[in-house]
Amino acid sequence: MPPQERYGTARSLFTLWFGGTAMGVTLLTGSLAALTDLSLLWSVVAIVCGTLIGVVFVAYHSAQGPVLGLPQMIQSRAQFGFFGANLPLVVVIAMYLGFFGGGAILAGQATGELFGMSAKAGIFISGLVSIVLVVFGYDLLHRVARVLTPVFIVSFAVLTVVLVVNWPGTADRVVAENGFSATGFFFVLGIVAAYFITYGPYVADYSRYLPESTSHAATFWYTYAGMALAGIWFMSLGAAIQIGYSRLPIVEALAAAGDSASGALRILVLLALLVGLINIGALNIYGAAMSGMTIATSFLSDVRPSKGLRMAFMLATGAIGTIGASLLSGDLIVSYENFIFFLIAFLVPWSAINLADFYVVARGEYDVKALFDPRGRYGLFNGPGVLAYVIGCVALAPFVSTVYWSGPIAKELGFDISWLVGLVVPAALYIGICRVWRTRPTVDELIAPRVDAFDQA
Repeated sequence: MPPQERYGTARSLFTLWFGGTAMGVTLLTGSLAALTDLSLLWSVVAIVCGTLIGVVFVAYHSAQGPVLGLPQMIQSRAQFGFFGANLPLVVVIAMYLGFFGGGAILAGQATGELFGMSAKAGIFISGLVSIVLVVFGYDLLHRVARVLTPVFIVSFAVLTVVLVVNWPGTADRVVAENGFSATGFFFVLGIVAAYFITYGPYVADYSRYLPESTSHAATFWYTYAGMALAGIWFMSLGAAIQIGYSRLPIVEALAAAGDSASGALRILVLLALLVGLINIGALNIYGAAMSGMTIATSFLSDVRPSKGLRMAFMLATGAIGTIGASLLSGDLIVSYENFIFFLIAFLVPWSAINLADFYVVARGEYDVKALFDPRGRYGLFNGPGVLAYVIGCVALAPFVSTVYWSGPIAKELGFDISWLVGLVVPAALYIGICRVWRTRPTVDELIAPRVDAFDQA
């Protein structure tokens, strides 16, 4: 983005990411702690640890934004090459669709609680409204979010107090002598950390509008604080609701928690959840559509991202996401759990390579024009990035433990640390390969100015 069009301060990132994290899917992620034999106390400890670890990587991605003023996945071409960057982009599209699907299922359940219709009918209605929102424009989504976020936060703050006062569970589920297990602890910690790392592909898209002179530390810490505080609160709340109302699905449990105080609070919380999910769903449609267009235009250089093309991608993405959500609505928890492990396998290695390149190999210095040129210095496929990514994805497989499959090392350990392997192995490989490969440009070799070629294209 050109310097004259940059605006704002790093302080705005706190409210942006606090509001962006305080949402229904974060609540759902925390509720997965109820799948383990952890007490509520140990569930919260695991959530806090996973959040504090995972948000570190997100904040480092965010700090990249003001330096280059580029969308995160365009900058990723420096690590993977002009066409090679399409590989993680496919995973990013799956990520957006997965989060849209999970949110749509929750929205369908909330619609059913409010209006007495079937969950599948609610999924299609909420999906349609999300599509309409995104069609009317990206700015509208942000205006809705600015109005909705305070209402959402106040509603769930009241619900938190109500849950403490009217705790429905037994005392031994809160603090129990046998309420800890390594398997459960690392399961929750890994899922929470991975959930936040998935913000990496787009978090810098919001900080790139800040002036280039913005403090690197300020960008990091405002992002970190906003996301960590909201994440710890909402995931802990999700765990508490699901543990307290263990026999109910998360949305029904949420409704029951509100109803324990008054019918009005029940309606308010469900409405806030529903509208928030619809708005976030629209943002997920937008992100998936833009990622799809980036892939398409990389192969079709003569095609320009016109309004009509954007509309077609958004409509197609919304339809695919809504249909997919209706097909997977039967077992949300199992589907969502395996979705998170999919992201660990294919998105965490991307994050590791991107951060290793920016902070260790290139040190924030890039030939921006070459990112838009398939014949540029980054090539069609950048060998170190692609090789480290493939090896990293394979290396973490033995450490995975899911409902359907567990790797041999995970079985021996008794818990999953695949997300940690997915961070360390590809980052170390990438740095080592770059030093041997010697295809990366040095700072002295960089001749292109830092201009936002993306916006000029």
